[in-house]
Amino acid sequence: MNYILLAIGLVILVKGADLLVDGASRIAKILKVPAFIVGLIFVSLGTSAPESTIGIISGFSGTNLLTLGDVIGSNIVNIAIVMGITAMALPLTIDSMVAKREIPISLAVQGLLLFMLITGSVLSGFEGIILLLGMLTFVLYVVNKSKAVIRKEKPDTEFEGDVFEYLENQKVFSQGKGRVRKKDLPKAIVIFIGGLFALIGGAQLVVDNAVQIANSIGLSEEFIGITIIAFGTSLPELVTCLTAVFKKEADIAVGNIIGSNIINILFVLGLTSVIHPILINNYILFDVLVMLLTTILLMVPALVHGKINRKWGFFMVGLYIIFLAYKISTLV
Repeated sequence: MNYILLAIGLVILVKGADLLVDGASRIAKILKVPAFIVGLIFVSLGTSAPESTIGIISGFSGTNLLTLGDVIGSNIVNIAIVMGITAMALPLTIDSMVAKREIPISLAVQGLLLFMLITGSVLSGFEGIILLLGMLTFVLYVVNKSKAVIRKEKPDTEFEGDVFEYLENQKVFSQGKGRVRKKDLPKAIVIFIGGLFALIGGAQLVVDNAVQIANSIGLSEEFIGITIIAFGTSLPELVTCLTAVFKKEADIAVGNIIGSNIINILFVLGLTSVIHPILINNYILFDVLVMLLTTILLMVPALVHGKINRKWGFFMVGLYIIFLAYKISTLV
């Protein structure tokens, strides 16, 4: 029964995140919030909403090793499985600036996490604050980058009023489904609140049943987090990437993954460890090294060739299968 409730929780969690982002985007558009801010806050954070909510729930319940496993596992799945399957469907061209800046930023953030994990027995509240400050820095970086892109393409643009139409026409960000009017605000609020409740309820189901499963069959919270939950919470990224690729928007697919991986560490782990320090076990260090390896394996072809092909996709999926088999073998 716990497995069924866990699966139901994951489905509710993912759907709740979708509703939350849709509702929030509609509200922001109605209230005339600048589009690049909507894209940054609601789209980027939206795909990390499942991990964030699980982190908060598990933080308050003192089971946040589950979150550490989920974040690291999700980052591995995002590159090895999500980008692997996406590249298998259609080879991805990677913007040179993403390869030179965003991917190295992701690698640096992962290196910082590894340093924090090997220099103490817990991921402390103070280290969580450092990660959250890193998140703030990343937010400012993306905002400034967005403004610079707009100014370059439309020098006279003021970041009010027509910025909506400009960014929407340029397909930079998606802001909810269809056009919205002021009278649609109550409906948007209902969608947002419904998504929020679904997100919280789904996360509660996932955390409670994952812990019960772990206790009943002798698995660690870290193992459940890095496998089952990580796979489930990466579903939004998989759907987003495949959709973007088939719409010939490969940059959105790659940017979604890299941004999500950065946010998972800086925001999710930062917030979770501030709520409750995360105890560290030795097994998680191996998983962090695998996470770093997958990012390096993405960065090398991105820098050298500017793309990742189907062979790379098959290789990464195979690598994840080997990783998963190793994790299972450690239980025997």
